[in-house]
Amino acid sequence: MSKTRHYVDFMSDDKLLAAIERLYRSYEKAFATKSLKKLNKNIIDPFKFQFDTAFLYDGNPEKALQSEVFRQNDKSITNAIGMFQQQLLGSIDGFEESPSLPCDIRKMDDSIFAEVKNKHNTMNVRSAAGVYDELAGLAKSYPKAVCYLVEVIAKRSVDKVWSVTINQTVQQNTRIHLISADRFYALATGNEHALKDLCDALPDAIRDFLEEEREKEGFVESGTRIAAYQELCEQAGQYGIGVIEQIYRMAFSDYLKFK
Repeated sequence: MSKTRHYVDFMSDDKLLAAIERLYRSYEKAFATKSLKKLNKNIIDPFKFQFDTAFLYDGNPEKALQSEVFRQNDKSITNAIGMFQQQLLGSIDGFEESPSLPCDIRKMDDSIFAEVKNKHNTMNVRSAAGVYDELAGLAKSYPKAVCYLVEVIAKRSVDKVWSVTINQTVQQNTRIHLISADRFYALATGNEHALKDLCDALPDAIRDFLEEEREKEGFVESGTRIAAYQELCEQAGQYGIGVIEQIYRMAFSDYLKFK
Protein backbone atom coordinates (compact mmCIF):
# COMPACT_ATOMS: atom_id res chain seq x y z
CA MET A 1 0.00 0.00 0.00
CA SER A 2 1.32 3.44 -0.95
CA LYS A 3 2.22 5.83 1.86
CA THR A 4 1.78 8.95 -0.29
CA ARG A 5 0.47 11.96 1.69
CA HIS A 6 -1.16 14.25 -0.86
CA TYR A 7 -4.34 15.01 1.12
CA VAL A 8 -3.40 15.10 4.83
CA ASP A 9 -0.15 14.42 6.62
CA PHE A 10 -1.52 12.04 9.27
CA MET A 11 -3.11 9.43 6.99
CA SER A 12 -1.98 7.79 3.77
CA ASP A 13 -3.84 8.66 0.56
CA ASP A 14 -4.62 4.98 0.02
CA LYS A 15 -6.38 4.69 3.36
CA LEU A 16 -8.43 7.84 2.82
CA LEU A 17 -9.44 6.75 -0.68
CA ALA A 18 -10.28 3.26 0.61
CA ALA A 19 -12.69 4.78 3.15
CA ILE A 20 -14.30 6.89 0.42
CA GLU A 21 -14.62 3.87 -1.86
CA ARG A 22 -16.28 1.78 0.84
CA LEU A 23 -18.82 4.52 1.44
CA TYR A 24 -19.36 4.96 -2.30
CA ARG A 25 -20.12 1.24 -2.67
CA SER A 26 -22.73 1.56 0.09
CA TYR A 27 -24.43 4.40 -1.79
CA GLU A 28 -24.13 2.48 -5.04
CA LYS A 29 -25.75 -0.60 -3.54
CA ALA A 30 -28.59 1.38 -1.97
CA PHE A 31 -29.46 3.22 -5.15
CA ALA A 32 -28.83 0.52 -7.71
CA THR A 33 -30.23 -2.72 -6.45
CA LYS A 34 -33.61 -1.90 -4.97
CA SER A 35 -36.32 -3.31 -7.20
CA LEU A 36 -39.52 -1.44 -7.87
CA LYS A 37 -41.45 -4.13 -5.99
CA LYS A 38 -39.32 -3.66 -2.86
CA LEU A 39 -39.44 0.11 -3.22
CA ASN A 40 -43.23 0.01 -3.35
CA LYS A 41 -43.59 -2.52 -0.51
CA ASN A 42 -45.17 0.09 1.76
CA ILE A 43 -46.82 1.83 -1.21
CA ILE A 44 -45.31 5.04 -2.55
CA ASP A 45 -47.68 7.97 -1.96
CA PRO A 46 -48.64 8.92 -5.54
CA PHE A 47 -49.86 12.39 -4.58
CA LYS A 48 -46.62 13.25 -2.80
CA PHE A 49 -44.66 11.75 -5.66
CA GLN A 50 -46.48 13.93 -8.19
CA PHE A 51 -46.02 17.11 -6.16
CA ASP A 52 -42.37 16.30 -5.40
CA THR A 53 -41.79 15.80 -9.11
CA ALA A 54 -43.46 19.08 -10.01
CA PHE A 55 -42.35 21.31 -7.15
CA LEU A 56 -38.90 19.98 -6.22
CA TYR A 57 -37.48 18.20 -9.25
CA ASP A 58 -38.55 20.39 -12.15
CA GLY A 59 -40.88 17.74 -13.55
CA ASN A 60 -38.24 15.01 -13.48
CA PRO A 61 -39.81 11.82 -12.03
CA GLU A 62 -36.48 9.99 -12.04
CA LYS A 63 -35.06 12.48 -9.55
CA ALA A 64 -38.22 12.14 -7.44
CA LEU A 65 -37.84 8.36 -7.42
CA GLN A 66 -34.17 8.73 -6.57
CA SER A 67 -35.20 10.80 -3.56
CA GLU A 68 -37.66 8.08 -2.52
CA VAL A 69 -34.92 5.45 -2.80
CA PHE A 70 -32.66 7.62 -0.65
CA ARG A 71 -35.41 8.16 1.93
CA GLN A 72 -36.04 4.43 2.23
CA ASN A 73 -32.32 3.74 2.50
CA ASP A 74 -31.55 6.56 4.90
CA LYS A 75 -30.84 4.24 7.84
CA SER A 76 -28.40 2.06 5.90
CA ILE A 77 -26.65 5.15 4.50
CA THR A 78 -26.45 6.67 8.00
CA ASN A 79 -24.87 3.42 9.24
CA ALA A 80 -22.44 3.54 6.32
CA ILE A 81 -21.45 7.10 7.23
CA GLY A 82 -20.78 5.89 10.77
CA MET A 83 -18.53 3.14 9.43
CA PHE A 84 -16.78 5.73 7.24
CA GLN A 85 -15.99 7.86 10.31
CA GLN A 86 -14.75 4.80 12.17
CA GLN A 87 -12.56 3.75 9.24
CA LEU A 88 -11.08 7.25 9.00
CA LEU A 89 -10.18 7.37 12.69
CA GLY A 90 -8.70 3.89 12.45
CA SER A 91 -6.58 5.09 9.52
CA ILE A 92 -4.75 7.78 11.46
CA ASP A 93 -1.07 6.95 11.80
CA GLY A 94 -0.55 4.71 14.81
CA PHE A 95 -4.22 3.70 15.05
CA GLU A 96 -6.28 0.82 13.71
CA GLU A 97 -9.80 -0.55 13.81
CA SER A 98 -10.22 -3.17 16.52
CA PRO A 99 -12.86 -5.79 15.63
CA SER A 100 -11.50 -8.21 18.23
CA LEU A 101 -12.06 -5.73 21.08
CA PRO A 102 -15.27 -4.23 22.52
CA CYS A 103 -14.47 -0.86 20.92
CA ASP A 104 -14.13 0.54 17.41
CA ILE A 105 -10.52 1.73 17.28
CA ARG A 106 -7.33 1.52 19.30
CA LYS A 107 -3.93 3.11 19.34
CA MET A 108 -1.45 0.40 18.48
CA ASP A 109 0.49 0.89 21.72
CA ASP A 110 -2.75 0.24 23.67
CA SER A 111 -2.73 3.70 25.28
CA ILE A 112 -6.03 4.78 23.69
CA PHE A 113 -9.26 2.92 22.98
CA ALA A 114 -12.32 4.53 21.46
CA GLU A 115 -15.90 3.89 20.57
CA VAL A 116 -17.08 6.07 17.67
CA LYS A 117 -20.56 7.53 17.29
CA ASN A 118 -21.40 9.68 14.30
CA LYS A 119 -23.84 11.93 16.14
CA HIS A 120 -24.48 12.99 19.70
CA ASN A 121 -28.10 11.76 19.71
CA THR A 122 -27.57 8.21 18.44
CA MET A 123 -27.61 6.54 21.88
CA ASN A 124 -30.37 6.15 24.41
CA VAL A 125 -29.72 5.72 28.13
CA ARG A 126 -29.50 1.93 27.89
CA SER A 127 -27.08 1.87 24.96
CA ALA A 128 -24.94 4.58 26.58
CA ALA A 129 -24.69 2.43 29.70
CA GLY A 130 -23.62 -0.52 27.58
CA VAL A 131 -20.89 1.48 25.85
CA TYR A 132 -19.69 2.81 29.20
CA ASP A 133 -19.47 -0.72 30.62
CA GLU A 134 -17.39 -1.83 27.62
CA LEU A 135 -15.00 1.10 28.00
CA ALA A 136 -14.80 0.54 31.76
CA GLY A 137 -13.78 -3.04 31.08
CA LEU A 138 -11.02 -1.87 28.76
CA ALA A 139 -9.85 0.72 31.30
CA LYS A 140 -9.58 -2.05 33.88
CA SER A 141 -7.73 -4.40 31.52
CA TYR A 142 -5.34 -1.68 30.36
CA PRO A 143 -4.56 0.43 33.47
CA LYS A 144 -2.38 2.90 31.56
CA ALA A 145 -4.95 3.53 28.81
CA VAL A 146 -7.52 6.28 28.40
CA CYS A 147 -10.83 5.27 26.82
CA TYR A 148 -13.00 7.59 24.77
CA LEU A 149 -16.49 7.90 23.41
CA VAL A 150 -15.91 9.93 20.25
CA GLU A 151 -18.84 11.95 18.95
CA VAL A 152 -18.09 13.06 15.41
CA ILE A 153 -21.01 15.50 15.37
CA ALA A 154 -21.18 16.63 18.97
CA LYS A 155 -23.18 19.52 20.41
CA ARG A 156 -19.94 21.38 21.04
CA SER A 157 -16.18 20.94 21.11
CA VAL A 158 -15.50 18.91 24.25
CA ASP A 159 -13.10 16.62 26.07
CA LYS A 160 -14.34 15.75 29.53
CA VAL A 161 -14.69 12.85 31.93
CA TRP A 162 -17.80 10.97 30.85
CA SER A 163 -20.37 10.06 33.47
CA VAL A 164 -23.48 7.94 33.00
CA THR A 165 -26.24 6.78 35.30
CA ILE A 166 -26.53 3.00 35.62
CA ASN A 167 -29.19 1.55 37.92
CA GLN A 168 -29.75 5.00 39.41
CA THR A 169 -26.07 5.30 40.29
CA VAL A 170 -23.74 7.80 38.63
CA GLN A 171 -20.71 6.04 37.16
CA GLN A 172 -17.53 8.02 36.51
CA ASN A 173 -13.92 7.14 35.77
CA THR A 174 -11.18 9.72 35.14
CA ARG A 175 -9.85 7.51 32.33
CA ILE A 176 -13.14 7.38 30.42
CA HIS A 177 -13.82 10.53 28.43
CA LEU A 178 -16.48 11.96 26.15
CA ILE A 179 -14.72 13.77 23.32
CA SER A 180 -15.72 15.57 20.14
CA ALA A 181 -14.09 14.65 16.83
CA ASP A 182 -12.02 17.84 16.56
CA ARG A 183 -10.34 17.19 19.89
CA PHE A 184 -9.84 13.49 19.24
CA TYR A 185 -8.16 14.18 15.90
CA ALA A 186 -5.98 16.76 17.68
CA LEU A 187 -5.13 14.24 20.38
CA ALA A 188 -4.38 11.46 17.90
CA THR A 189 -2.28 13.55 15.50
CA GLY A 190 -0.78 16.31 17.64
CA ASN A 191 -2.33 18.81 15.21
CA GLU A 192 -5.18 21.00 16.44
CA HIS A 193 -6.26 21.60 12.85
CA ALA A 194 -6.33 17.92 11.85
CA LEU A 195 -10.11 17.59 11.46
CA LYS A 196 -10.30 20.89 9.56
CA ASP A 197 -7.45 19.74 7.32
CA LEU A 198 -9.32 16.50 6.62
CA CYS A 199 -12.57 18.31 5.83
CA ASP A 200 -10.68 20.66 3.49
CA ALA A 201 -9.04 17.68 1.75
CA LEU A 202 -12.22 15.64 1.24
CA PRO A 203 -13.49 17.48 -1.88
CA ASP A 204 -10.20 16.82 -3.70
CA ALA A 205 -10.08 13.20 -2.52
CA ILE A 206 -13.69 12.57 -3.57
CA ARG A 207 -13.08 14.19 -6.95
CA ASP A 208 -9.95 12.10 -7.54
CA PHE A 209 -11.77 8.92 -6.52
CA LEU A 210 -14.69 9.63 -8.87
CA GLU A 211 -12.37 10.51 -11.75
CA GLU A 212 -10.63 7.16 -11.36
CA GLU A 213 -13.99 5.41 -11.00
CA ARG A 214 -15.26 6.94 -14.26
CA GLU A 215 -12.30 5.48 -16.12
CA LYS A 216 -13.33 1.95 -15.21
CA GLU A 217 -15.11 -0.17 -17.80
CA GLY A 218 -18.84 -0.35 -17.25
CA PHE A 219 -19.07 2.78 -15.12
CA VAL A 220 -22.55 4.28 -15.15
CA GLU A 221 -23.07 7.94 -14.26
CA SER A 222 -25.11 8.71 -11.17
CA GLY A 223 -28.77 9.24 -11.97
CA THR A 224 -28.96 6.51 -14.60
CA ARG A 225 -28.26 3.52 -12.44
CA ILE A 226 -31.53 3.25 -10.50
CA ALA A 227 -32.94 -0.15 -11.37
CA ALA A 228 -36.37 0.69 -9.97
CA TYR A 229 -36.77 3.61 -12.35
CA GLN A 230 -36.00 1.43 -15.33
CA GLU A 231 -38.65 -1.01 -14.17
CA LEU A 232 -41.13 1.82 -13.67
CA CYS A 233 -40.55 3.09 -17.21
CA GLU A 234 -40.97 -0.41 -18.64
CA GLN A 235 -44.24 -0.95 -16.77
CA ALA A 236 -45.58 2.43 -17.82
CA GLY A 237 -44.63 1.66 -21.40
CA GLN A 238 -46.50 -1.63 -21.32
CA TYR A 239 -49.72 0.21 -20.53
CA GLY A 240 -48.98 3.21 -22.73
CA ILE A 241 -49.10 5.62 -19.80
CA GLY A 242 -46.75 8.07 -18.12
CA VAL A 243 -44.48 7.32 -15.18
CA ILE A 244 -46.53 9.32 -12.66
CA GLU A 245 -49.74 7.66 -13.84
CA GLN A 246 -48.07 4.29 -13.27
CA ILE A 247 -47.20 5.35 -9.71
CA TYR A 248 -50.91 6.03 -9.13
CA ARG A 249 -51.77 2.71 -10.74
CA MET A 250 -49.39 0.86 -8.40
CA ALA A 251 -50.77 2.57 -5.29
CA PHE A 252 -54.40 2.12 -6.26
CA SER A 253 -54.25 -1.18 -8.13
CA ASP A 254 -57.43 -2.40 -6.46
CA TYR A 255 -59.29 0.92 -6.57
CA LEU A 256 -62.16 1.69 -8.87
CA LYS A 257 -61.03 2.70 -12.39
CA PHE A 258 -57.32 2.21 -11.57
CA LYS A 259 -57.00 -1.43 -12.62
